[in-house]
Amino acid sequence: MTELQFKYSSDQEHQVKAVDAVAELFQGQEFLARDFSGSVARSGAQQQAFTVGHANGIRVSTRQLTDNLHAAQEEHCLERTSKLTDGVLRDFTVEMETGTGKTYVYIRTIYELNKRYGLTKFIIVVPSVAIREGVIKSFESTKAHFDELYDRTPLDVFVYDSKNMGSVGNFALSSSIEVMIINIQAFNKEFSKNGEENRGNLFHRRSEKLIGGRSPQELVAECNPIVIIDEPQSVDNSKQAKAAIRSLNPLFVLRYSATHKDTYNMVYRLTPVDAFDQHLVKGICVDSIRSDEDMNGAYVKLESVQSDPIKARITLDVREKAGGQKRKSVLCATGNDLFVKSKENPDYEGVRGGWIITNISAQSGNEFIEFQNGTRLETGEVVGDVAEEAVKRAQIRRTIIDHLERQLALYPLGIKVLSLFFIDKVEKYRVYGDDGSFGLGEYARMFEEEYQDEVQGGSWVRRYEKKGVPLPLDPAPLHQGYFSKDGKGRLKDTSGTTAADTSTFEAIMQSKERLISFPDGKDDVKDIAFIFSHSALKEGWDNPNIFQICTLVDTANAMTKRQKIGRGLRLCVDQNGERNYDPSVNILTVIANESYDEFARGLQKEFESDGYKFGVLTPESFSSVVAVGAEGEESLFGFERSRMLYEYFVDDGKVTEKGGITLDLKEAVEYGVVELPAFAEPARESVVAIIANKAKKLVVKDKAKEVTVALRKDVTDEPVFQELWERIRQRTRYELTVDTETLVEKSIEEITRMPEVKPVEVMSSRADLTIDGAGVETKGVGTALVKTSAVRAYDLPDPIGQLQDVVGLTRCTIKRILEGCGRFDEFPVDPATFLAQVAAKIERAKLEVLSKGIKYTKLPESEWYTMEVLDVADLTAYLDQNAYEPANDKSIYNYVVYDSSTVERPFAYDLDMAEEVKVFAKLPARFTIDTPVGSYNPDWAYVTEDTYGGKRVFFVVETKGGGNIDPATRPREAAKIDCARKHFAALDDGVAYSVRSTYRGV
Repeated sequence: MTELQFKYSSDQEHQVKAVDAVAELFQGQEFLARDFSGSVARSGAQQQAFTVGHANGIRVSTRQLTDNLHAAQEEHCLERTSKLTDGVLRDFTVEMETGTGKTYVYIRTIYELNKRYGLTKFIIVVPSVAIREGVIKSFESTKAHFDELYDRTPLDVFVYDSKNMGSVGNFALSSSIEVMIINIQAFNKEFSKNGEENRGNLFHRRSEKLIGGRSPQELVAECNPIVIIDEPQSVDNSKQAKAAIRSLNPLFVLRYSATHKDTYNMVYRLTPVDAFDQHLVKGICVDSIRSDEDMNGAYVKLESVQSDPIKARITLDVREKAGGQKRKSVLCATGNDLFVKSKENPDYEGVRGGWIITNISAQSGNEFIEFQNGTRLETGEVVGDVAEEAVKRAQIRRTIIDHLERQLALYPLGIKVLSLFFIDKVEKYRVYGDDGSFGLGEYARMFEEEYQDEVQGGSWVRRYEKKGVPLPLDPAPLHQGYFSKDGKGRLKDTSGTTAADTSTFEAIMQSKERLISFPDGKDDVKDIAFIFSHSALKEGWDNPNIFQICTLVDTANAMTKRQKIGRGLRLCVDQNGERNYDPSVNILTVIANESYDEFARGLQKEFESDGYKFGVLTPESFSSVVAVGAEGEESLFGFERSRMLYEYFVDDGKVTEKGGITLDLKEAVEYGVVELPAFAEPARESVVAIIANKAKKLVVKDKAKEVTVALRKDVTDEPVFQELWERIRQRTRYELTVDTETLVEKSIEEITRMPEVKPVEVMSSRADLTIDGAGVETKGVGTALVKTSAVRAYDLPDPIGQLQDVVGLTRCTIKRILEGCGRFDEFPVDPATFLAQVAAKIERAKLEVLSKGIKYTKLPESEWYTMEVLDVADLTAYLDQNAYEPANDKSIYNYVVYDSSTVERPFAYDLDMAEEVKVFAKLPARFTIDTPVGSYNPDWAYVTEDTYGGKRVFFVVETKGGGNIDPATRPREAAKIDCARKHFAALDDGVAYSVRSTYRGV
């Protein structure tokens, strides 16, 4: 059987936008093929050979670069910035929520920058072994995909190793794409905390094996690499690290993360709300495990330690005057007796020497407290919690139950389910004897006991057999721990940064595909379904098929809720390596020992502390809005009109001085009565959509409100539904007849409105130069524009041929467009910018013309949809979060699932309440219409019946408004809707298709 391989899609819109945002920054820049020379030892220090190194080169136009930056920021509603680094506009930021393909995006950006500008030298700087191994794995798994996408463009990637200088030499000598991956620890130790250089390390030490006897740092610096920083908040977060990055002499620095601390110049942002709202990651469900407080025994928990003065905050059971006990937090100092602090609770009296505090450590990262009886507690650790084991067992048991339910539902879809337990000590999973033997740790033992009890004592065997799903009965092969190993091969606690950890992370990364493969009786890894791993794996490792995450830790650790869910956010993958995009399938359940509300509030607080502001507008929030005039002409709002609209809302009291969206404005959006100034009326739909999106909170589903959505046979068997179904189940195929005249006219119209193409500027760059025994160093200190009377002349490319490769039109058609646009005289001014802008405008025109030149014809009845497409196979939903129970027997499902609470839920409610509506359905994701711009899934189908005449009318409706519209995708959505109109017209069976925001209104 062929081993599972991940398959990648090249048309994920959010990823393409992120790549283009960076690539288009450099439009209009003059990139150069720059070489440098020197000698290198071939077979000994005495045998030298002359060689040439290849470097990135560019003559930067700061004005053009700034204009491009501001254009990207305007398009993506980002703050307008032009922050300089060492006097140069050099650092750019891409923010993408965890699980949305950040690594894929920057690898594709490497290929794209090479394709567009010939850049060949790239360095990826990572903060840890875990992330490094993840990046390597990504290059391996995407190779075939990018070979196909970029016509097998050669790319060599390697990890910097101070013991192998050959790779560094090849990096400089090769004219192909070269990518070096390097940990920041490998070269930032050469700098003191104030950023001064120390040449003691091999990366900064000269080598006769390299060109000209240079050091790796000098050789890399000669290449002027594009430096990509993965997780910059953990890489260049100090003067020392910043100096190390500067020593690479980067042409530009591109920063990728979900949680930037310094945003520099942001060119693209995919927020947490965007990712969850667009179903680019799994939805989150919380399964809360709580226990009543058990006041028996001496309960002691170290909450925190303060340093000035040194005291510890401890939670213990305090006696109350009226009798009984209450768990309270008290502040204690060295020498304090918990018997006294607890108001003489006898549980703390004279136990093994007494609960008298003998030592408190306030050292950062090493906070602890010690007692006279020998007990030692770290921050967050607890002793005497008699309910602790019960809670841990309950968490493990609940994880098993959730896992079994998910596997039963997803096995028919070819999806293997994984569950992840985070623990902080290896001894909790595996214990070793003095002779090297080992056995189950506490949590592993609990897991096996709870699994056996659940599977053998419940109805799982019968349920699995009924659906033909294999159910393993022996828990031993099902779980495995991923930790580092010591010199004796024993598992050890993982830090994620040392060389000893490398083997662990390599195993985890290399096993991704095997872990999500169904068992075959030949590979032990494929048997594993439950993974115990170290809480230090807070970044760099994940698996798309993790559906349950359970944290079992005794001590407080730095792993946040956001980091926990980040290990399982990626959309799942089936046995063919294909990603599944169904939101009802992609639900990540967090088994938490806190309430749903506490978890949701905590997660939202973390997002806010990472810089995302919920319910806030900014002056640039509307900059990408497109206004449509009376004649159908379109114009971008841009920064200026966006600011004017923002100030209008502030002056009107609908938005606070800090941008907060008021309750009045939220309600106005919900009821469709937002007041706008005259200039914004042509863009009402998009403006309201942005406000609705910004007003959203992060949706975290409550496991306690989980319901099972099922098809109601009694409703679908009704004649009224059968009559509707016979009309809408018909399928069509389309044929395209492109109206060349219209395409030429529309393209010319678009090109006439594009920005002016201006000459490339010549810049002067100033640098300080130092000479010492190690060589010559430079440091940029500023740039200036140099004005001359000279006219720059280029070797002009064939514009028609260049455009033909991009837009796919005939040479004749492109020639007509260029001749008729009246802008071709700008081509010699800056050919690259001109062609890029023209291509974008032609693509926009194509999108509009395609839907108008399409013709649909019916397929034979044998290819029509059957009722099976409506069966949601026990879909899970969450009451009051994305589902509600209809009041009447009209819905074909027992629960109505909705995507938007501001548009779809009110629409469904009106369908349910309206007397004239006899039956309705939220059409499932599998019910689609083919279009040239992708599959289209209508929202609703319903039937109305005239009370008096009994006449039935059949509707298919697309609901738009509220948070459903992304202004940036408006042309594509409009094209799909145009195609849907033609599909239903071709059916000619009385179905009325329309786009509405409310049932009663428009």
